Amino acid sequence: MSEGTDRRALLRIGGAALGAAAAAASWGPAPAAAAAVDPQDVVTPQQFGAVADGQHDDTDAIEQAIKAQQTRLNRIVVFPPGTYRITRTIVIPDLPGEPFNRIQLRGYSTMTNRASIIQVTHDGVGIDVRCSLAAIYGLAFVAPAKTAGNVALRFAGEANTDDTDAAILECTFVSFKLAVEHVGRGLYFSHNLVALCTTGVSLAWPTGGVEGGPDHVPPYGLRKWLIANNHFHSPFQAIVTQGAEDSDFRGAIIQGNLLDIGRRLLIGSLTNSTISGNVVEKADNGPIIEITSGGHNLTIGDNVLGGFEPPQNNGPCAIQFSSGVTAHNVTISGNTFNWLNHSPIRFENDASKITIANNSFDNWNLDAKTDAAAIRVAGRAHAFSIIGNVISADPADRPPILTTGGLHDSHVIGNTSEQVPLVAGTVGADSFVQAGPGRFNRIEVAQPLGAAARVVSTWTGSIKVGEDRYGSFVVEGNNANPGVKGGLRVVPVNASGSAATELLCSTTSTNELVSMISNATGLVPPADNARDLGSADRRMRAVYTHQVVLAEHAPDTLPNAADHGGGLIMIHDPKTGKRGLALSDGGSWRNVVLGAEI
Repeated sequence: MSEGTDRRALLRIGGAALGAAAAAASWGPAPAAAAAVDPQDVVTPQQFGAVADGQHDDTDAIEQAIKAQQTRLNRIVVFPPGTYRITRTIVIPDLPGEPFNRIQLRGYSTMTNRASIIQVTHDGVGIDVRCSLAAIYGLAFVAPAKTAGNVALRFAGEANTDDTDAAILECTFVSFKLAVEHVGRGLYFSHNLVALCTTGVSLAWPTGGVEGGPDHVPPYGLRKWLIANNHFHSPFQAIVTQGAEDSDFRGAIIQGNLLDIGRRLLIGSLTNSTISGNVVEKADNGPIIEITSGGHNLTIGDNVLGGFEPPQNNGPCAIQFSSGVTAHNVTISGNTFNWLNHSPIRFENDASKITIANNSFDNWNLDAKTDAAAIRVAGRAHAFSIIGNVISADPADRPPILTTGGLHDSHVIGNTSEQVPLVAGTVGADSFVQAGPGRFNRIEVAQPLGAAARVVSTWTGSIKVGEDRYGSFVVEGNNANPGVKGGLRVVPVNASGSAATELLCSTTSTNELVSMISNATGLVPPADNARDLGSADRRMRAVYTHQVVLAEHAPDTLPNAADHGGGLIMIHDPKTGKRGLALSDGGSWRNVVLGAEI
């Protein structure tokens, strides 16, 4: 292929990216900025003796092509289709006095019949990029076999080292210990294929040469990572962070990646970031997403995270915040968890302000571990909002939410679970747990004192007398202390939808009040008897009601008057055929004369 042909081919593939050819053909003259693209600024390794047959050593030719571009305006090196064998590390240096050096290495894409392949045959770095703002397009990096130290690409600036920003697009990496090592901030890694590599992308922070103000130094300097729409095939881990853990890598978007037999998506430090729309299949060898430091201001949503159907499955946890991380302000929503041997979501420390909503948990804790849960907090769970999740049963037959430090200032609402209760561990009095799946048919409170509930009916359908159509509830008590053990129940009383409130009460024998039911629209105990309706001297004291209904007795069935001093009973007098009242003075029952009709 001639040099002229190479340049024309470059213009064809580069025109789409740079826009110059399209602009001139469709809309008249190209803009001034696009006119700077001069074909004379483009070189190929073939101009310096490259053969690209996979046998000839093309290392020197590639180095010369790169060196020829150091003083040119656009600094583009194009690799026509072929296999370029290199036998030592090719270094792209920074230019003295020009810290924002730019260079592009362009191939003909890896999704063509004749790809541009860089074959790295030595145990070391293939191309070591030491300048800022470099870009690699459409190249395939292939090693004959994975070795102890082979790395396809390394980006680490020599001057103003934190400003090393790299763009890697539509590239392929096969059989490397590490596909891409990036030291500095700013990585655009998109539409790449990483196959049969131990690690896909390693993010690190330079140990020296960091310049600039607070926007450039840790913690804020660690930012700008866009890793999207890549295919990771059989790596042990797709993305890892190295060093500077206390500074917390931030500003990351990890989105739309596919891990096919992918094992682990992320290991390392992360904050102020989002992980969304990723699919991880047949994960193993550790948690799929493991946050080792940072762990605040994160959104993890709409991912499919899991193992593989047995017997091949060895799925670990899906999302784990390690023991050194106190997770804060984290939203985990819309994810699908499936075929996991342990806990889908694990916090190995205290956590606060956590929203876990609208996730699906299916086929989890397949190893039936007793310390596992769909949501496990090995610490204090504060300000948790767990809403609208669908949770399958745990093979260990345990509740799906487990906290070792208790659930505080939190609510668990609207979840569907095959196991009730939902929470194992202490539930604080300031927390609300809707224990029954699917609807508000059971409310649990940690302590009866100070707890209250309001039921609002919105039912508009037909109502039959005796049916409970208002989501009514009964508060059940098992406290052994004296006092009322009961609650409220709302029931319809007629076809128009009118409702009555029933106060259900029972006490221990300490107050000698066996039971009571009062249909009432209001029941107000006095302030000095706010604890309950009973009292030490076995009196109900003053109770204000709109309606009191007394049970009716025949005179011969009255209980022993001595045991019911002060008791008031309605009787039916067979002598007169009328109803009246009987009052016990402690010795006998006395008739109470009823006055005239009202």
